[in-house]
Amino acid sequence: MKHKFIIATLLVMALATMALAHPGKLDANGGHVDKETGEYHYHKGPNALQSLEILRNKVYKAKVERVVDGDTAIVSFIFDDGSKYLKERVRFLGVDTPETVHPNKPVQYYGKEASDFTKAQLTDKIVWLQTDVSAKDRYDRMLAYVWLKEPTEKDLDDEAAIREYMYNAKLLLEGYAQLMTIQPNSRYANLFVHFQREARQDNKGLWGKQSE
Repeated sequence: MKHKFIIATLLVMALATMALAHPGKLDANGGHVDKETGEYHYHKGPNALQSLEILRNKVYKAKVERVVDGDTAIVSFIFDDGSKYLKERVRFLGVDTPETVHPNKPVQYYGKEASDFTKAQLTDKIVWLQTDVSAKDRYDRMLAYVWLKEPTEKDLDDEAAIREYMYNAKLLLEGYAQLMTIQPNSRYANLFVHFQREARQDNKGLWGKQSE
């Protein structure tokens, strides 16, 4: 009898702790506004992070929470109602900037410049993430082309729009990255070849320093 009383007491304490940690009733979407922080977040249901299935050939709105290096960032997905997911790591498709945070490699040539450029361009910005054939890589990172404005269907295949608004293209054109195609994600591979060639011919970024 004494053991049952102790178990019941522990259960009540656990439930009380959970209630304090996550104040607020869950809505139909499985989320709520935290009374202590005032922020909306999800716990369960169709909008919970664990049930998010990133689809191929789709465009997702997101906020860049933190830039990891020149070609990788942490983002939160944003819904039409203004609510957002927890964080997702995104690897930019079609490009490879010099390493700055690799656990087994030193900081590579022109890596800091590329990382600083991406931090200045994307940190705290709203972006649109376009997936290709494979939505994630073997490290469970989302793979995406990053747009600085919401692309229309026409923009997705328009070279002028890609040059102006796609960040992956900007990295190549300004010489902060080299071409790297992660198959089968090759939608813009031929175009990216031309962008890299332009940067190299114009001695942009890392190409200019290497030629000195």
